Amino acid sequence: MKKNISNRFKIIYVSVFVLLNTLNCFLLTTNLFLKDLTPYPRNIFMFTNSFFGDFGLMIVLVSLALILCKNDYRRMRFLMGTSIVLSILYFGLTVYFGYYGMMFSFYNLAAFASPGGGDAFVFLLASVPTLLTYSKPFFLLSAVVMVVLFVVFVRRHRKNPEIRQYSFISKSNRFTIGFSVLLIGVLVMANSLSAYRVEIDDTWYEDNTTPLYGAETVGLLNYYLYDAYSYFFTEKQGYSDQKRAEIEAELEAYRAEITASPIDGTLLGNSEYEGLFAGKNLLLIQIESMNNFVIGLKVEVDGEWVEVTPNLNAMLADSVYFNNYYTNVGIGNTSDAEFTVLTGLYPVGPTYTVFEYAQVQYPTLPKMFKAAGYSTFSAHANTGIFYERSTLHPSLYGFDYHYAEEDFEITEDQLIHTWLNDHDFLMENIDLMQAASASGPVFSFAITISDHMPYRRPTDVALEDNWFPGKTNLLPAGYRVAENDILNEQFVGYLEHVSYTDYAIGAAMDYLETAGLAEDTIVVLYGDHGCGIDIYDMFYESPDQFSNDLNGIITDTGLDTQILLEREMLTNIPFIIYDPSYDETTSVLKAQTVSLTRGSNCTTRTIASLFGLDQEYYFGTDALSDQRTFTYNPRNLDIFVDGAIISGTSQEFVVTDEAMVDFYTPQKVIAIIDSFLEYKDFNDKLLRYEIFPPLE
Repeated sequence: MKKNISNRFKIIYVSVFVLLNTLNCFLLTTNLFLKDLTPYPRNIFMFTNSFFGDFGLMIVLVSLALILCKNDYRRMRFLMGTSIVLSILYFGLTVYFGYYGMMFSFYNLAAFASPGGGDAFVFLLASVPTLLTYSKPFFLLSAVVMVVLFVVFVRRHRKNPEIRQYSFISKSNRFTIGFSVLLIGVLVMANSLSAYRVEIDDTWYEDNTTPLYGAETVGLLNYYLYDAYSYFFTEKQGYSDQKRAEIEAELEAYRAEITASPIDGTLLGNSEYEGLFAGKNLLLIQIESMNNFVIGLKVEVDGEWVEVTPNLNAMLADSVYFNNYYTNVGIGNTSDAEFTVLTGLYPVGPTYTVFEYAQVQYPTLPKMFKAAGYSTFSAHANTGIFYERSTLHPSLYGFDYHYAEEDFEITEDQLIHTWLNDHDFLMENIDLMQAASASGPVFSFAITISDHMPYRRPTDVALEDNWFPGKTNLLPAGYRVAENDILNEQFVGYLEHVSYTDYAIGAAMDYLETAGLAEDTIVVLYGDHGCGIDIYDMFYESPDQFSNDLNGIITDTGLDTQILLEREMLTNIPFIIYDPSYDETTSVLKAQTVSLTRGSNCTTRTIASLFGLDQEYYFGTDALSDQRTFTYNPRNLDIFVDGAIISGTSQEFVVTDEAMVDFYTPQKVIAIIDSFLEYKDFNDKLLRYEIFPPLE
């Protein structure tokens, strides 16, 4: 009788293992816990096929317990250990998704395999406290349940030492049954993958599947096994001449300046300001992690309103400011921003562009400037091996030189989070511009870094009260915008870091005047990507402590569409064209705010037009034109259009402009999604097929 009870318990134990882990795999592809996840609408095939994909893997794991372990005690311990490992994996996936807003892919590991992988790993370790705030501890529960059940079993039979040697399956049948179960599990998994390939054959997903769609369709762990195999053991896929010819033919259409709007069909080309800044210097500043909501943002301190970005706010009086500009970065973050801004093309999303698609001669902004007689250089305060900038910025983008940490004389008191601070970095850039301008016009691309995570007080230099050298704190000690201590540290820290970068930019603009470059230089500034934290919670918890006359403050509507509004806020970046010599009466391009939807992919075309550069291809939209367009987030396929946000996966949408409610009918939204899918297919194949000539 005791053995029968024990056997029933073991059967329950195995069943719980299979059930809990299969359930976790399913939940990780829904938005029940990952609220920012927008799953593809599931049909019966997707639901059934994904269930069998992960169920098959659970059968395989049970079979391994039978084959590798001689008795039931060890098998239960094996399944308990496996559950712990899987729970840590689930937990890690929630952290990853929380930070990046996209599902993990093994192709993301390319960053750690690069020469700068060590620095990437150090940054990862330093950011662990922040990253853990994204975690969902629920996914550790399955391991806890398995441990508790195992302890109950051991305690119940602690007086019976023979139980540890007992096997429900006889020794003679152990391998036969074990390998039979293994074969069944493998066949179930393989059948799920085969059915998936048949299902997507000759559809958009055949060439454009995403980790989320794959996990939803073949099962989470089943997909990741396939993804790991593809990454580690397969060569880069080849493509037929016919497919390449189709993309080459489509590319030819982008030689035309006049294009039709994907929103309303109107035909427009470059703006009326073409060639306005020809011959002037360009200082292009990519600002680390700056969201648009900080422009115009004020914080109440002791009864007074304090500006977070006073210098940028003041510069708007002499600038064209785009308040509906969106980052287009994928997993590559800053490196993806550089790629899109300098080429006009989108990153694919789940892969690092600079590691996967850097073997061809893209038409780029630096090459256009060089053809116009400019000297060109880029600069970053990190080591030159990170993202391989020292190699790729000259070879891929065409800069004359890339200045990195190794090229600057840096003392310890200049460091913020181990990097040269933005103030001194921008001063170095202007000095380099001044020296280069003696032989002609200059294009300088300065990539800042002080506003990078982790958003905590820097420990590089010993300061009494201030967070940063040369600047007083934005907020007093102990200032609170959130109840949770960890979140409050992040939110306050982000505001302090942004305020410091604003201070550095203000000082740099003054130095531009001192260096005698202001009259002949145009400054373009933009955020590379969002802040990477759920900072909208700050406005929900403490709405009375914030004010913004320029961009407003996000409020919690309590509606399902709130998630789209939050994602839009974190994707929205500032884009500013600043003329230090601006004169309201004589300047042709007037200071103004442009609210038409634009993205980082519009930057190359806009700058090339303003500076009168020869463009071979016209990717994106001239931001100063009147053309309506869309831009998208390659991570989660959110689509941004004038007055609305659309999910390219779930097809949900929210209209943010009441005047556009009647325009965005369900039919119009589907038409926009179709246009987006068509363009993304072209853009991604342009990269994957390596259509442009190979690097020499």
